[in-house]
Amino acid sequence: MRPRVSVVMPAHQAAWCIGAAASGVLWQTFRDLELVVVDDGSTDGTADVVAALDGPVRLLRQENQGVASARNRGIEAATGELIAFCDADDLWFEEHLSALVDLYDRQGGIVTSNCYWLFPRGIHPTRVRYKGRFPSPARQRRAILEQNFLSTMSLFPRSLVEEIGPFDESLRRAEDWDFWLRAIFAGHRVSLQRQPLALYRWGDAGLSADWREMDADIEAIFTGLEQRVQLTEDERSYVQRRLGGPGPRVLGREGDAALRAGRYRHAARAYREAARLCPAERPLVWKARVLSLFPPLVGPLVRARQLRIEQEVGWEEDHQR
Repeated sequence: MRPRVSVVMPAHQAAWCIGAAASGVLWQTFRDLELVVVDDGSTDGTADVVAALDGPVRLLRQENQGVASARNRGIEAATGELIAFCDADDLWFEEHLSALVDLYDRQGGIVTSNCYWLFPRGIHPTRVRYKGRFPSPARQRRAILEQNFLSTMSLFPRSLVEEIGPFDESLRRAEDWDFWLRAIFAGHRVSLQRQPLALYRWGDAGLSADWREMDADIEAIFTGLEQRVQLTEDERSYVQRRLGGPGPRVLGREGDAALRAGRYRHAARAYREAARLCPAERPLVWKARVLSLFPPLVGPLVRARQLRIEQEVGWEEDHQR
């Protein structure tokens, strides 16, 4: 009998963390599932850890081809009606999948999940992925151009892949943003399961840590986008603005660096430009507004606050955006 949900877990050099991630999936209160692990060319014993697990687990192995290829291989092998992703360094609480499936059964579409950020020094109850408003269905086309507002820990029908195509294997860092963008521009909408029931690891070991490669892949997504999806005039204008200069991630890092160095006017300018491109990113908007008041006076207070937060969670410069 086929399971209702196939959980796809790409893994590369993940022996240090995949046991916890896979166990979190297998301990879900929602039992109608299978776990499909795709070992993407690991040489560190990742496959041995997975092979030792009990439960509905399948292990696939391939030469290292990147996370997009691993996701596609897992989806191809999956037998469930619904697909859920869990990366090998993330952790699910036992009610995570049940909450996602319940919301999907009520609203359909794509369901994404809230989570706690798992920083090098642990979690903080106020540091969650989603706070405040989530993009309404009417605004999701523009929102997905501004930033990837979906977590990788999302649930969707397998038929979505058949409709919009697989993950783009030429992208090694932003493949999920490209996938969700194509889904939303194909008419699919996203609901948020607001209760944080998972841990998303923020550090220097995950795929998102190499921000230079991430920036390059994001640039690749926007290049030629007009040929891949139907854009309105407003959306086309926004894409051209993104391609005409640095994006909000680059500007945000520039602002952070200037803030740490005490160059407050430079920081204010970088944050302001970043917030114009990504008005839904609340920290950027807050820093842009506060620093615009009087940078030499307000800047030291914002800098002290930023450094305190970074110290609390164990951030380093390479952990930023």
